[in-house]
Amino acid sequence: MKKLTLLVVIIMFAIVPVFSLEVNPPKDSAVVSVENQDALNQYKLKCSEKVQTNWKNSKIKHDDTEIKISFKTLPDGSVEDIKVLQSSKYEQNNQAALDAIADAAPFEPIPEELNAQYTEHIMSFPCRRYAIITPKVQ
Repeated sequence: MKKLTLLVVIIMFAIVPVFSLEVNPPKDSAVVSVENQDALNQYKLKCSEKVQTNWKNSKIKHDDTEIKISFKTLPDGSVEDIKVLQSSKYEQNNQAALDAIADAAPFEPIPEELNAQYTEHIMSFPCRRYAIITPKVQ
């Protein structure tokens, strides 16, 4: 029974979304149009996959925290305004999350059809030992 309970807990933690990203409104309108949603989703997926590769290879100390980082991607794919929103108790883990983003930059340019001055990303980095790292577009 204890093994089953442990397995259920591990599976619950493993299916928690790892990356979530947000985009600012386009220059000329308040929302991204439905036609542009596919382009936005593809851009988010490409960014998160590039960061995921770096995070997966990071040397971290395992704990039960989840680091949240925000940053902006500019039209040329460069990154600015990187901030830790929620940190780990280990500075080594925080730095690994920051490095995963910095090392992934520059990203591909923002697709022109999004007509955005920048995209604002919020990514979550699990520090759990059994977390499965998979990007999720939201």
